[in-house]
Amino acid sequence: MPFGVPTLADLETIIIPSPPQLTLEDSLQEAIAAISGADSCCVVISQPEGFGLLNAEDLVRLFAQGQDTRQPLATLDISPAPTLNLSDWQDIDQIGQCFLTEGVRHVLIVDDQGNLEGVISQDKWLSLLTPHRDIKKNLEPFFTLTLNLLCIADVQGRFIRLNPAWETTLGYQVKDLEGQILLDFIHPEDRAATLAAIEQLKGQEKVEGFVNRYRRADGRYVQLEWYTQPYGSFLYAVARNLTQQQEMEETLKKREAHLNAAQRIAHLGSWEFEVATGKITWSEQVFRLLGRDIALGMPSYEELLQIYHPEDQIYHDRVVAEAIATGKPYDLECRVCHEDGPYTYIQARGEPIMDAQGQVTALVGTVLDITERKTHETDLLRISQQLAASNEELEAFAYSVSHDLRAPLRAIDGFSQALLEDYGELFDDIAQDYFDRIRYNISRMSHLIDDLLSLSRVSRSELKPQQVNLSALASALSQDLQIQDPQRPVEFIIAPDLKVTADPTLMAIVLTNLLENAWKFTSHHPSARIELGVMPGKTTPVYFVRDDGAGFDMQYAKMLFGVFQRLHNTAEFPGTGIGLATVQRIIRRHGGKIWAEGAIEQGATFYFTIP
Repeated sequence: MPFGVPTLADLETIIIPSPPQLTLEDSLQEAIAAISGADSCCVVISQPEGFGLLNAEDLVRLFAQGQDTRQPLATLDISPAPTLNLSDWQDIDQIGQCFLTEGVRHVLIVDDQGNLEGVISQDKWLSLLTPHRDIKKNLEPFFTLTLNLLCIADVQGRFIRLNPAWETTLGYQVKDLEGQILLDFIHPEDRAATLAAIEQLKGQEKVEGFVNRYRRADGRYVQLEWYTQPYGSFLYAVARNLTQQQEMEETLKKREAHLNAAQRIAHLGSWEFEVATGKITWSEQVFRLLGRDIALGMPSYEELLQIYHPEDQIYHDRVVAEAIATGKPYDLECRVCHEDGPYTYIQARGEPIMDAQGQVTALVGTVLDITERKTHETDLLRISQQLAASNEELEAFAYSVSHDLRAPLRAIDGFSQALLEDYGELFDDIAQDYFDRIRYNISRMSHLIDDLLSLSRVSRSELKPQQVNLSALASALSQDLQIQDPQRPVEFIIAPDLKVTADPTLMAIVLTNLLENAWKFTSHHPSARIELGVMPGKTTPVYFVRDDGAGFDMQYAKMLFGVFQRLHNTAEFPGTGIGLATVQRIIRRHGGKIWAEGAIEQGATFYFTIP
């Protein structure tokens, strides 16, 4: 017995004396009345061969069978009642066998002559199984407070005692469950396994970790995990609700699946390294990124190093050792060797985990596939090298233009000038005009060369961004233009305090070209108006230079910014057709945009942005 064997003195305290007695001639109705008024909840039947016994459960069974309450007890099948002699000490163990093994509800106590002295009920016997004699009273706090489901049942699977946790878990009142057959609440698919477990318990074998589904009051099922210890005809069980745990596990599985999917999409894996044991833990994506078969399991640290390019192994080992020694995070790039293909590139980041003493106990981090980025970097390097080569060729071209082309131009200009000086009196007016044309085109060619060199320098010069006051620049330029031709009635409207972050030299070239164009293309009008302003854009301010001059046809707007593209003839408006191309290149180098709007003889507006 788990709580000690009761003594004879203990037994005497629980004997119910003088239980009601009937004969076989008495009726079932009289037996019901006798039990109703008895403390023992049973009635003793005197029979020729000894005593018989009827208890409340027997009467319920007889009612269920439709027995007539007026019939005599002799017509019923009444089992002999177990009896024990009060003076026989050996019978104490027999009482335990009767109650805890044979499953009887009452034992009769007789004297040496066989006269009935009293009856002991199973409930009274159970009260002796605790040191304080009252099992229900002493177990009540435990039954009430525990969150697990506690149960005492008989080997027929009938609930005898349940704790309040059953109400919380299943939604039934405990009083409605006690006395019920547990199989009535089991999921149909789990009944066979439950019956097998009960048979195992009947053989006095404990059952641990058995799981079945119980029906709740609302019709839903919950999964319970059982740990049951048999003791005679009783089962003592504790169960825990697995439903919430399983829901949490399902949630964790979903989150893990989402994380794996996210890592797979992002080509990112996670890992952990335990310093003391050298144990490595990878996510599934790390296996994919490093080309290791997941069936091989986690690698050792030495196996991990072998995955990397030989030239990267020492570097990786040194960085990890420094992180463990210093407790500082690291970020490194390595090449990964693959048997079936070229190298791939990964970026490994690690964060140290420290204990209370500040010692590094583990490293955790991520592995990112940067092969695509490395490919782009290689392509970018190749393009940069090609661009550098192109710039060198452009430098050579600019040098050629500056020196090789200017030399014959200077020769032509010099010899034509010499001819005019030495033989000018021999030339008629037509010849003089030819020489003037030659010298004009030489000058124009020189200006073209200058503008081409300027365009070349704009493309190659290093940007030195700083704050530039466009309003101050425009004011200075407008004054220079008015000094050059003070007779022209031109009104300049310049918005105050227009500032951008840009290269000041290049922005001066932009405003010089735009304002000089506005000055030039308004020259055929008796008066003119030139404006520098700003208006809000979607993401950045939009600056503009507007005039009311010759304008242009919008169907040719795309030609404005092409090299040598002109919408007006040189005789009417002189120029090389390179100024606006230079402006566009400067604006684009600053990450901005430029466009124009206009109409013939209604002026033009040039818009630009500087992020």
